[in-house]
Amino acid sequence: MQNIVKKQKSRTRKGQKQRNLEKKTNFDSVNFKSNQAACEYEQTATKKVKNEKSISPIITEETPDLQQRIEQQQKLEDLISDEFGKELSSFTFNNSLENNQEEEQETMNEFMREQVKFEEIYSYQKNYLKNQNEIQSHMVAILFDWLVEVAHSFHFKRETFYLSRNYVERFLLRQPNVLIAKFQLLGVAAIFIAHKCEEIYPKTLKDFHRLIQDQYTIQDIEEMEVAILKCLDFRMNPNTPIFWLNYYTKLWDEFIIDKELNVQLKERTNESYYRYRELVQLFDVCLIDYRFKKDEKITALSLIYLVIAKSLLIFEDYKKIANQQQEIKCFIDSDHKYNKIFKQFIEQSDFYLYFDKKIEFKDLKDVICETTKYFILRFDNTLPRVLLNNQEFIDELQHEELLSFQTYNRNTIETINFLLKQQQQ
Repeated sequence: MQNIVKKQKSRTRKGQKQRNLEKKTNFDSVNFKSNQAACEYEQTATKKVKNEKSISPIITEETPDLQQRIEQQQKLEDLISDEFGKELSSFTFNNSLENNQEEEQETMNEFMREQVKFEEIYSYQKNYLKNQNEIQSHMVAILFDWLVEVAHSFHFKRETFYLSRNYVERFLLRQPNVLIAKFQLLGVAAIFIAHKCEEIYPKTLKDFHRLIQDQYTIQDIEEMEVAILKCLDFRMNPNTPIFWLNYYTKLWDEFIIDKELNVQLKERTNESYYRYRELVQLFDVCLIDYRFKKDEKITALSLIYLVIAKSLLIFEDYKKIANQQQEIKCFIDSDHKYNKIFKQFIEQSDFYLYFDKKIEFKDLKDVICETTKYFILRFDNTLPRVLLNNQEFIDELQHEELLSFQTYNRNTIETINFLLKQQQQ
């Protein structure tokens, strides 16, 4: 016990000694810092005293120049404000706005012409089935119709489907003798790539695998994806047909807004919405049908012509015209008011089929007659699945985005098969 008490006393004495030493060192460091700061202050003070005589004359010499500069700057600002006021009074705000609109239109026309030239990189022949032994035209239509349904069920945009269609057709052109057992796999991999290029909220690979899980594995989809990318040289961003259709409809609405026959396609009304839906469904069925070989830009303009004419009740029965096209041929050659307006639209809009060839109204005649037969299609005006019973979401959307969702018409294949039977008779 006595030893324990002695150890505790010795520990307390050692602790007190350490505290005293720390206080001394802290006190010495504070004194050292204060002394050092005092020395620095004295040195700066002596420097200031030494340089006072040399600084003061410089200040007195520069002050007159500063005053002169300030006065000159003030005079210059007054002159600029006076001249700027004169320039403003020489024109009105509306004139400047018109000039800007004309310049914007010129730049837009030039840009779209460059887009036509850009298409040369992605141009391809439509006879891609000549390289194939197993795949036939009706199989292509069935695959594309199924991809439209997939895009509709996944709430994809129209652009996504048309990108996948472009990939499939170019792949079949470059890759001969694709096995029919791999044909649906090609479609799934194509729309998988397309949705990664176009959609903001992409799906997972497992979502696509569920579509074909009984036939292919996830690894099969990945291998086909790599095969498509290599075959197309990683050129995956063409201007799709729906790109041109949307551009033409936008120009039509801008052109017709101040005309007597004011029938628009993208106005935020129910009538315009259903009119646009009819237009894109006709466009889908034309381009899904492998036998339809007309140019896509002229097809878009021809369908706009027919859909607007139908809204104006120019023809009584389109189903009869679809079977007997003589009536519409005679109408196109006539001097009807609608023909004059549409010719004016084509001329003013400065459309280009190729970089050095403009589209003229006479170029549409044969395609208009060819596309009338697709008016036997029974139209489906139900809303896209993502918009059903969702009025708040519809109100929040921009109108262009509302129109961009892919819709599915179950009567597409039925229409193509009916026309094929008619052709064979």
